[in-house]
Amino acid sequence: MLDKKWIIKNEPSEEFQKMHPKLHPIILKLLYTRGIKDPNEVDLFLNPLYEQLHDPFLFKDMNIAVDRVLQAIENKESIVIHGDYDADGVTSSAILYKTLKVLGANVEVFIPHREKDGYGVSIKTIKTFVGKYQLMITVDCGVSNVDEIRYAGSKGIDVIVTDHHDIPPVLPSALAIINPKIEGETYPFKSLCGAGVAYKLACAVLQKQKINPKALNVWGGAEGFAKWLLDLVAIGTVADVMPLIGENRILVKYGLKVLAATKRIGLKDLAEISSIDLTKEDGYIIGFQIAPRLNAAGRMTHALYAFELLVTEDPVKSVELASLLHATNSDRQKVTETSKAVALAQVENSLDDNLLFVYSEDIPGGIVGLIAGRLSDLYFKPSLVITKTGEHLVGSGRSIPNYDITKSLYKAQEVLSRFGGHSQACGFTLKGQDYLEKFKELMVKDANENIKKEDMVPVINIDSEVTISNIDLSVVKQIEQLAPFGEANKKPVFVIRNIFITAIDSLGNTGRHLRIMGKTDDSYVVQKFMLFGQGEVWRGIINIGDTVDLVVELGVNVWNGTESVDAKVLDIKKK
Repeated sequence: MLDKKWIIKNEPSEEFQKMHPKLHPIILKLLYTRGIKDPNEVDLFLNPLYEQLHDPFLFKDMNIAVDRVLQAIENKESIVIHGDYDADGVTSSAILYKTLKVLGANVEVFIPHREKDGYGVSIKTIKTFVGKYQLMITVDCGVSNVDEIRYAGSKGIDVIVTDHHDIPPVLPSALAIINPKIEGETYPFKSLCGAGVAYKLACAVLQKQKINPKALNVWGGAEGFAKWLLDLVAIGTVADVMPLIGENRILVKYGLKVLAATKRIGLKDLAEISSIDLTKEDGYIIGFQIAPRLNAAGRMTHALYAFELLVTEDPVKSVELASLLHATNSDRQKVTETSKAVALAQVENSLDDNLLFVYSEDIPGGIVGLIAGRLSDLYFKPSLVITKTGEHLVGSGRSIPNYDITKSLYKAQEVLSRFGGHSQACGFTLKGQDYLEKFKELMVKDANENIKKEDMVPVINIDSEVTISNIDLSVVKQIEQLAPFGEANKKPVFVIRNIFITAIDSLGNTGRHLRIMGKTDDSYVVQKFMLFGQGEVWRGIINIGDTVDLVVELGVNVWNGTESVDAKVLDIKKK
């Protein structure tokens, strides 16, 4: 178990406190540490409204894109949506597909196979589109496919790119590019995911279309139909770990409400089969229950099954697909555990290096990123995991905050045929088997030279120090007003000091969990603290009679109709 460094965030300035005298001090600090300081921003953050979403036509190419889509619908042209194989990609595809279908478009969807087709648009795929489609719309991909989109244009296929990934030095020659990150783009919010960008195109098409088919009446008209798409937008946004601030906060907050009442029979069946409570309106159910099942299809079989689950209106097919995705995710979990064991066995003799390196043909290509993430979490070091897919060696990397894993790949670009990613995650393909040892040598050398010992100490960022007496139920309910929690708006973390342990109980069939009862000198209240999945780690280390400091997340627990403060323990320090 790695010792963690606790860092408590700075207190709000006196000026900020005076600006918001009615807010509870804990809420005040949570807003302050999230950069929500202006009075208007505070109100918008605590009470986000759907009407605050930006006009999709603020995208500089949006009118061009919408006019071309409406022209294709009017002229009965064939449209293909080119998606991606992760949860963001399949939700993006579903958003646009359902929108164009309800408007009477002749539209189909292509989603690449992770191993056979790879990420993004390929010439091989375009060749199958020639003569079949007149318009291609990419979702969650395309902005880097310069040659492929030029080829499509040369074969008479107009291309609209919708994407959210970083912008390459040269943009493709598409008819229109909808990407908030393009330099000079007039759309004000830059952190939409692929589903968010696809949603903006869908909303713009719905606003400008004059067909107004009867099919829209079932959804409450064009605006109603757009709102009912928000469950898909929320799934894509949370699954792609986008910052839940600004426009994303609105999309996810209302998307969770739509998800709780979703009309998609596929999502309902998936929830029932997988025991997912959609009514919780909690981002957790997306990030840890829905998204893994959608992603499992792309990792283990084909993401097309996940897409079909989201769009099907056939009740029999819906149950079949939900069952398939649930079973596929179970298979993925088993394979992940087996592959993790393989990876751990490899790295145990090289833990002195600052980078963990694994090569095994027994690890499926679809989960190399998961295994790299598990290693980085366990050892708090950057990790690279490589396998063989067909004739190619492909890999994925995960990193720690102070080391840019993708930047490090440039030191080894001589042995790579392709690579990309961002500071904390990367993907790459080697030129061949003969380059494996050289690649390892270059990457380990760079990590050993550029990562300091203190960089490999995990940090827990703590929002505030609290006491048992000032975390009553009313305060915890105010804290939950800051939900939905996620990237850039993490669930608040608190430290409670000098807790005297009065009882410890093992819970679960194998004692995986621990329940601690404890009190402090400032309160007569004995508070319950839960350690989920940490029984083996802490049993015997902490005992009745010990005094400890606890890092916790707070929530509301409901049992038999009674509400109480729920405190989930993240870390412990004995006095």
